[in-house]
Amino acid sequence: MVDPKEVELIKTDLDLVTKTAKVLATKLEKITTRIDKVMSTLGQVEGQSTPTTNKVASKPTPVRQKPQKRAKPVERAPERGSNTVTFNGTNPKVEHFLESFLSQIESLSSGKDIAQALSALRDQVMQSAEVGFHPAFHEMGRHANRLKKLRTISEDDRQELIDKIMDWKARLS
Repeated sequence: MVDPKEVELIKTDLDLVTKTAKVLATKLEKITTRIDKVMSTLGQVEGQSTPTTNKVASKPTPVRQKPQKRAKPVERAPERGSNTVTFNGTNPKVEHFLESFLSQIESLSSGKDIAQALSALRDQVMQSAEVGFHPAFHEMGRHANRLKKLRTISEDDRQELIDKIMDWKARLS
């Protein structure tokens, strides 16, 4: 047996859907009429006549798609040399920054503190040592992000960092 309240709710929902459908059909008819007027105006401007057709509200009209424009050819910038800087000889500023960082990490034990110091070191070297982009800077940032997650630095992590610094020193100097 069906609950009378449920039947009443279904009737209310059906009435709401019916009213919505009528509103949408009316809007659709108005839109198609406006499209026909615009299309006939365009046809008159271009010297063509467009036939008018009777529209039925219950039968939607197919949507007309605008012709797609061709994509403009992509102009390529002239080839440039690599952004990576190669070094001949030593760079005393880079060596100084990395050596001072090595002495600084001996006193730090928190991964977050070392990560902040490493990020500051990277920024210092990039800005004041007149060094262009180098992949070592990206590695420094990745290593700093990894160290942020560690609460305390183990001796193995500290030794790995020292080895990395020596590698960066050799590559940047």
